[in-house]
Amino acid sequence: MMALVIAHSLGKQGVEVISCDDVDLTVMSFSRYVTKTFVHAPIKDDPQQFLDDLEEKIRRFAPKDDRPYVLMPVFRETELLAQHRERFEPLITLAAPDYSAIRQVHPKDRLLATARSLQVHIPQTWDPGNKQELEELLPTISFPVLIKPTDQVGGRGILKVNNPSQLRREFAASADRYRHPPLVQQLVGGDDYCLTVLYEKGQRKASMAYRNIHRFPAESGAGSFRETVSDEPFLPVADALFGPLGWNGIAELDFRWDGTATPYLIEVNPRFWAGLFQSVASGIDFPYALYRLAVTGHAPEPNAATIGQRTKIPGLWLFGAVRSIAESDKQYTSLSEAWQKTQDKIRNREIRELFRSLQESSSRRSSLGSTLALLRRVIRQGRSAKNDIFFRDDPFVVLGVLFVMASLIRHRRLPPEVTRR
Repeated sequence: MMALVIAHSLGKQGVEVISCDDVDLTVMSFSRYVTKTFVHAPIKDDPQQFLDDLEEKIRRFAPKDDRPYVLMPVFRETELLAQHRERFEPLITLAAPDYSAIRQVHPKDRLLATARSLQVHIPQTWDPGNKQELEELLPTISFPVLIKPTDQVGGRGILKVNNPSQLRREFAASADRYRHPPLVQQLVGGDDYCLTVLYEKGQRKASMAYRNIHRFPAESGAGSFRETVSDEPFLPVADALFGPLGWNGIAELDFRWDGTATPYLIEVNPRFWAGLFQSVASGIDFPYALYRLAVTGHAPEPNAATIGQRTKIPGLWLFGAVRSIAESDKQYTSLSEAWQKTQDKIRNREIRELFRSLQESSSRRSSLGSTLALLRRVIRQGRSAKNDIFFRDDPFVVLGVLFVMASLIRHRRLPPEVTRR
């Protein structure tokens, strides 16, 4: 879906778009703004073959005239392509930050070191290299804390722990599961915010911020219902980080903020983000700005973001909203018991039956009334939000649900493109 937003942005500006992925039948295969698609080797399983496949296709599809030719990474491939910039840049312009700059903010242990050196505001964080170092650090750790694998994305592997014994147990399990020992980070209060930016050689050229009102899955998934907010509280932290790094390209920063003090920087993603549609719908066309930066060396003058703009992923936003209500309403305990039935009703778009089943599952009328009122309000809000899957000028992309369905059938889970931030 991030790639589809990019294709729409560039295609509407008259730029020819060629798409690639390690699977077929993505939404890009059905978009009117994509002229060609091809399949390459999975980057995770065979990175060298991925690079070989990509180079072969770049050579094959190179324009015969002097049109700009730009390679625009979207997700995990960004870091690998930046690392191999010299291999591709004689053939095509790579729209990605320098690899040396990326390695200063990714993975998480690198960001920790950089933030400390630049005095960027982050939660207190410990980096024990093994179980013995963890034991030595325990007297300095105040609970609760988070265990965070250094090289995972989208919140994967992050766990909340409440006491030393749980920390010892989960630290050992995480160290065995991943390539590197995890970080231990102070759990700070507030809400989650996303700041999206474009810098030109360390100078900020575009920015906007949004918050995820609902996520799906709730624990670590991408925002399914989002709202644009003012980015002013987060910009000083971003400038303090990206200015000294001479950052040249886009990035997304995760913050935790209680609305009063300086926001805490939690994570940096040196790539596009799952809420890219939110950014573009709010008036900040990051894909085209990045394209112009790659082609001319200069980013265009940005617009001001539309504060209050809301977007949604159809279906998933309602799942996320109902689950949030179920988990937050302590009195309406039987709602969680009816969760499976509720999901079935949403899948079948049986909204009237949904309310009826919720009513039957509760024995407390006062709690029922407040919960149903909240759910109705959420549904009214969702109706006015822009939809980031169905495009009136690109109707056949809805066939991209075949990709999601295939993943569900084959793997019994949603594809990572849907559930990652």
